[in-house]
Amino acid sequence: MSHATGRAMKSVTLKAGLLAATLWITSQPGWAQTPPPEVRPLRPEMEKFIDQMVQAHGFDAKALRQVFAKVQTSQGVTRAIAAPSTSKPWYEFKPLFVDSLRISGGVKYWNDNAEVLERARKEFGVPESIIVAVIGIETRYGKRTGNFRVIDALSTLTFDAPARADYFRKELEQFLLLAREQQWDPLSINGSFAGAMGMPQFMPTSYRRYAIDFNADGHTDLWNDSADIIGSIGSYLHQSGWKEATPIVAPARVDTADWKALVDLGLKPTLTLEQWKMRGVDTLANVQVSLPASLFTLDLSGGPEFWFGFENFYAILQYNRSRNYAMAVNDLANEIVRERERISASVSSNGAQ
Repeated sequence: MSHATGRAMKSVTLKAGLLAATLWITSQPGWAQTPPPEVRPLRPEMEKFIDQMVQAHGFDAKALRQVFAKVQTSQGVTRAIAAPSTSKPWYEFKPLFVDSLRISGGVKYWNDNAEVLERARKEFGVPESIIVAVIGIETRYGKRTGNFRVIDALSTLTFDAPARADYFRKELEQFLLLAREQQWDPLSINGSFAGAMGMPQFMPTSYRRYAIDFNADGHTDLWNDSADIIGSIGSYLHQSGWKEATPIVAPARVDTADWKALVDLGLKPTLTLEQWKMRGVDTLANVQVSLPASLFTLDLSGGPEFWFGFENFYAILQYNRSRNYAMAVNDLANEIVRERERISASVSSNGAQ
């Protein structure tokens, strides 16, 4: 073998050894084979959203990219949004939300927060029972405020669920604004699969619009501060059109075969009870015939049940646009009042003995 050939063989052997060593080193734990999350390219639609937040609201593009690099798409969110509990028929929905635990829990919550509930009623005109019922239905008085990261939920519904992408894109925008205002880490806030937050389950837009510092301590906390929670629900319903000392619903009696067309007029109260009577729909309830109302149905196992919904029913619908939800708030509120009165009467009776 010539000296030249020997040198060539040694060179090849050396290069092969270096390549093997390099492959071994880069295969070891801790070797950065991919760039860290904050410098990886994001999806084009996320980049477009970030650019919009920078242009419209003055966010720092690098900081937002670092946040969105850690956002995770949630299959649990997409599954939950596809089958909300409010889509169940009324006869299945009511037992889930108007139950003994929510009734007894509502009595306790009312008693524990009687003073601030009374103050909210006087300021906003919303009865204590309605505010308590909303909290009970939404989160069982704070026991279930949600385990999804809000930014994951809203990002999933914005970028991976086209059915209502525009709505959730707006909520994602509002969430980032809210996090900046409240000085939250946007990656640390948990809520529902839809991105609702705190004991009253406010969406970001609602949090920014309706949440109030009801105890004037300089903070608006809808997770832990009962005064803020109660006052914010009162504020929400008041601004949604709640009318003090007026009814929520009344049973309707339908004497027309064309009731579906009447139901299809919608849930906004537009006709007075007097006008409804002219169309073959009446009520035996003792309510003013001049009150505007809508006609709606609840699904019972044996067929539809007819109800009039007044302006306060429509106000609850602004909180959650489900007939089942609004009716459950009404029914739970009534049950809490009855149970509270029963306990009070029992205590009075025992005291008189």
